[in-house]
Amino acid sequence: MADKAFLVDTTKCIGCKACQVACKQWNNLPEEKSDSFFEKEYTYPDRLSHITYNHIVFSDIQKDSENKTFWQMMHKKCNHCEIPNCMAVCPADAVYKEDCWVLINESKCIGCGECEKACIYNVPQVSDRDYYKPGSDQFISRGKAYKCHACMLNKRDIPACADVCPTGALTYDHRITIIEKAKKRIKAVSVEFPEANIYGTDQFGGLHVITILKDKPYKFGLERRPKPVKSGLNNKTKALYGILAMFTPGIPFIRKFVYKFSKTISKNA
Repeated sequence: MADKAFLVDTTKCIGCKACQVACKQWNNLPEEKSDSFFEKEYTYPDRLSHITYNHIVFSDIQKDSENKTFWQMMHKKCNHCEIPNCMAVCPADAVYKEDCWVLINESKCIGCGECEKACIYNVPQVSDRDYYKPGSDQFISRGKAYKCHACMLNKRDIPACADVCPTGALTYDHRITIIEKAKKRIKAVSVEFPEANIYGTDQFGGLHVITILKDKPYKFGLERRPKPVKSGLNNKTKALYGILAMFTPGIPFIRKFVYKFSKTISKNA
């Protein structure tokens, strides 16, 4: 599984959401209700959440070369950064890497929400209540962060989302093979989409979700040169939290309170 990656080819995506459904089924994730179909990303549900690990984003994009618009449909999930902001800011060391994938250890998570704030892709989400997984004795816990784990927590040879894509818009292979495939594809679609480009080869040290975009990244809300954060804990906060956390018996919600307290004290010191 080491150094694998997904390729999201938006020129092939038809918005069928098979990937979204397969993820729900394989991970026994409950259904999600949305207030409105026409939200920011024109899709249902309207964003990633603690019970929706991937979904299809719909965006209307204006072509630069012609006075025409076209729909951009794009599979979205955790990009599994090589240098992940979420891991850098986690005070409980709950975010970790296995092979090339960024995972969350739920037993360590204290629900502080720092990973939510640090991820520029708005991926990790802290659950606001308990959800029992359909057909199992497992559940999504209140106050824990969740996101795509690339089917590493319930392993399979090909992640569920990539396994069901009917058009080849979502594929899975060794990262070097994925990048070579993306470069060849860009040449093939450049006539129809002259601004087409590859996203993910170097952002945050290299993403493990490589995306072929029909236009420039900023049109999809993506930063071309995002900067990794160094750490979410300054030295004072880290020292104080380390001391106080020893008196919490490992209870997550108490550790969350201790972390918030340590952060506040350090700011005012």
